[in-house]
This record gives sequence, C-alpha cells and structure tokens, in this order.
Amino acid sequence: MNRFADQYGEIGANMPSEEERISEHNEVLLDRLDNIMPGLLQEENFDAWLVIGRENNEDPIISTLLPGSFYGASRITAFLLTEDKRFVLSPYGSKMEDFYESAWRVEDGDILKSIATLLEDLRIESLGIDFSEDFAVADGITHSLFESLRNQLSGKVNLVSAENIAINWLQTRTDREIEIYRHLDRIAHIIIWNAFSRENISSGMTTTRDVEFLLKRLAVDIGLKTWFGPDVDFQRRGVEDPRSTGVIEEGDLLHCDFGFVFNGLATDTQQMFYLKREGQSSVLEELQDVIFRTNEVQDILARNFIEGISGNELLRMSLKDAAEKGLDATIYSHPVGYHGHGAGPIIGLWNNQKGIKGTGDLKIRDSTCFAMELNNRTPVASWSGQSVYGFLEETVAFRDGEIDYLDGRQKELFLI
Repeated sequence: MNRFADQYGEIGANMPSEEERISEHNEVLLDRLDNIMPGLLQEENFDAWLVIGRENNEDPIISTLLPGSFYGASRITAFLLTEDKRFVLSPYGSKMEDFYESAWRVEDGDILKSIATLLEDLRIESLGIDFSEDFAVADGITHSLFESLRNQLSGKVNLVSAENIAINWLQTRTDREIEIYRHLDRIAHIIIWNAFSRENISSGMTTTRDVEFLLKRLAVDIGLKTWFGPDVDFQRRGVEDPRSTGVIEEGDLLHCDFGFVFNGLATDTQQMFYLKREGQSSVLEELQDVIFRTNEVQDILARNFIEGISGNELLRMSLKDAAEKGLDATIYSHPVGYHGHGAGPIIGLWNNQKGIKGTGDLKIRDSTCFAMELNNRTPVASWSGQSVYGFLEETVAFRDGEIDYLDGRQKELFLI
C-alpha cells in the first residue's frame, strides 16, 4: 500500500474552501500592506508609487494588490501608495475599503483626471511608475497609459521608474507567507512521492508522459494549478541523453520537475527516483553517491547566501568552491513567490554560468524565497564511466542569514 496516497487523500480532504482561501489571502495582503509596504517606500527617492493597468492587459503587480475575491482589474484600475496612505481608483473601489481608501467613483468620470487631482492634493512631486528596461515584472504600465498619464499631469509631477520597489514588493515574504510556503512544499513532495510509486509506474509500460499527466491531475484534483509542464525524464545506462523520455524501464534513474501555484504562491521542486530491477534489494551505491555529491553543491550554495551580495557574486563564489572540491556543478537557481520564475536576483542560468546582466546584479535580500535549482555530474563506474546527473531543486526561504529547506530536502536516492 502506498502510504503517500493516504497522505494525498488527507491533503485533498483538508484543502481550504473558497471562503477560507479568500480569508487567508486577505489576511496576508493586509499584513503585507501594513508591515512591508511602508518600509519599501522609505527606501525610495519618490513620494508615491502608482500601479495602474487596464482590464485584460494588466500590470503584474495589480494581482498582488487585489483582495482575494478579485481576479483582475476592472476597466482602468489604479493603486496609489505612500508611506502612510493607500488609495484605490476602480469601479469596485468601495468594495476594497478594508484595504484602501477609495478615491474615485464612476460618476467622477476620467480616472486619470482624478489621479492628477489626488496627486495635487497630496502634494506629490515625484511619482514611481512601473516601467523598466531590464525587469519584465516592473514594466507593467502600457505605452498608451503612460502617455495619457504624462499628458494629464502636464509636467507637474516627475515620473520615475519604480523598478526597485516593484521587485522588492514581489520578492519579500512575511513570516506568515513563509509558513504557508512550508505547507505548500509538503504538498509538492507528497504529490511527487505518490506519483513515483509501483502502483503508478510499471516497467515497460508506463511512459514519462503518463507520469507527467498524473502529476498534473494529482495537482488539479485538489485545486492546484501547475505553472509549467510538469516534466519527467530518465537517465539510462548506455544512453547519453540525460533527459531521455519515453517508456520507463527497470534500472532507470527518473527525474521530475514539478511546480504549482496556490493562492498567489508558486512552488518549484525537482527530485530523483530509481526504478529497482526485479530482485534488487538496494540501489547501486554509486547512484546514491550522485545524490550525495549534489547535496554538497546545495551545501556550498547555502553557505554562500549572504545578504547584500549579488546573484552573480553568489554564483561565482559557489562555482569556485564546488570546483575546488572536485564537483562538476551547474547552478541555475531563481526566486519564487507570486511567480514561479519570480522577482529578485537570478543565480545563474543552465546555459549561462558566467553571470546575468540585470537580474543577476540584484542583491540578495532577507525574507525571500528561492527555488534552489542545480545539478552535479558524477561519473559512474558501473555504468561504464557514464556521467550521471543529479538534478535537485527545492523551495527554500532565506531569513536571518540562513537557508531554510521548508519541508526538508532529498538526501538519498528514492527507490521505487
């Protein structure tokens, strides 16, 4: 009997109702607005931040400011935020008054004129707007809205890029969110462990595509939405491709990449499994070593996480330390949060281990979450010296100078 099927059933039975989901979303939003937003605004050199977007063509920040019963902008929707005040301008602004002061009614007419009046009343001289050359998540204002706003303000307010606050708002996590993430990480592990079982994988019959669909179904059936793939592949003795797909056979080293979104937070997890041959009591010791050596790369990266250094610096330090220990590592870790490939410093790309302009130059900040994603290549003598990759990825929190593996990490090769 697969004990993870029972745990999966318990998770499904205990998933929050829509009312509970909205309530939790709203509690988290109010906490963020009260305790994160003012500090981020204090770091900036502008007087207020304006987030504005149109229905069906929205700034990605808008969904992070909306209460839980809203799924997007209505017509033109705008949020104006200062260190001590919060305003919303929207046809549904009166329904958001637990979070913002409503500063516009439909009968007031042009929202842009109302924004101009509000800025004048607040004596705003410089206004942060979401435009950015380097960061897509901070480039949310459309060209037409930007031009219309600039024309409306007639040079009375200086418009500046709000890319720093946009990125930091998206990447900063409250203590409550980190604990929610811990629960979501547990769910991710249970779904994966349930899928990779003898009940679901039969040698010579099950394909990698079958397991991909199973992972997606297990997520969707309990109200989760996968944000990519998922992806399943294998390594096989005598086959050079480390990401092979097709029919799974005994003796294959299986790998999955799986991530979902729930109530605004995205997970990203990779784990590895060995499909034992008939009569085999244990996995080859050398294949276990593939995982152990990949853990060493994780340890190096975790030690080098230092608040204030850039993603590129962290990458260079960690690759250097790994090479000195004889490890053949590739590091391609990224922030997670409202987006799977989230806002914040990128730590390498799988096809770029030299450093990334822009996103790699961002600094590591406290109270952030990352997908610690990497691999290490290890020659395996019993596979005729074939290089075998350890692909691992875990959702982690960086808080108070430490990496927190939210639901632990894979420390041995899982057996099927």
